[in-house]
Amino acid sequence: MHPSVDFIAPETLGFESCSEGWWKTVGERRLLFTRLRSRLDLEKTERLQRTVFGVSDLDLASSSILVAVHETGGEVLGAFDGERLVGFVSSWGGYVDSRARLVSDLMAVEAGYRGGIGFALKALQAVVAFQAGFEEIVWTVDPLRAANARLNFERLGAHARKYLRNVYGEHFGEGLYGGLPSDRLFVTWPLRSARVRSRLLGRYEPLAPGALAALPQYAPNTSESRVHLAVPGDFDGLLASDPTQAREWRFRLRDNLEAAFASGYAITGFAGWRGEPHGYYLLERDFVFELE
Repeated sequence: MHPSVDFIAPETLGFESCSEGWWKTVGERRLLFTRLRSRLDLEKTERLQRTVFGVSDLDLASSSILVAVHETGGEVLGAFDGERLVGFVSSWGGYVDSRARLVSDLMAVEAGYRGGIGFALKALQAVVAFQAGFEEIVWTVDPLRAANARLNFERLGAHARKYLRNVYGEHFGEGLYGGLPSDRLFVTWPLRSARVRSRLLGRYEPLAPGALAALPQYAPNTSESRVHLAVPGDFDGLLASDPTQAREWRFRLRDNLEAAFASGYAITGFAGWRGEPHGYYLLERDFVFELE
């Protein structure tokens, strides 16, 4: 696998190479980002999976599984504050339809460290993946979590046009999801697109909370080229305070997004900030990304 164009150097994204990996200051913290290869380092991801995802031992991606990731061309990348692993992202390499593709399987950041580390991990993942010969990364994400939507579609420039029902079953992360079906968006991140490069380099200003207000709201059979679709601003809070309403959101959003994707729309952006009652997906019909 040989990339046809140069990608962004880690130093351009604020990483400083060192013998252990890369140093980067995120907020006020200077963190060490590194490849996790040893079983002892990979065991540290298990704590984050339990605390961030609320998974049981049955659904845990154990160190004995993750130790083989790099043999596929993927990597497990971690962020350390001293000796403490505070975030990680894992990805499996492979081929689909004769094309090299990286599947980003897990990403977790400790609650007290959120606000930049997720973006840094994904940016480093993109650099490492491209150097290894991958030009596309895909992953799945819960469509009801506004913070993830802002990261994926605004800050990273990914897009989605496929909806997956109950991927992991109702019992996955039950403490976090309250027994809801584990529906997911299938997210695509084309690394060679000018859109993605501009986001990683900070040459794009994310949409403000009210930026999509003038667009019509999505409804089945609409013919508008650009529409918006609402999600709760704090789904975790809603799930805790009103599980019935949270369940209604799950199925209403499922119906709308499945219909939208079937009629040619893709999610290409997101407007919303922490503390707002709602966030809004930007849906565009017949969206095509441009490669560099």
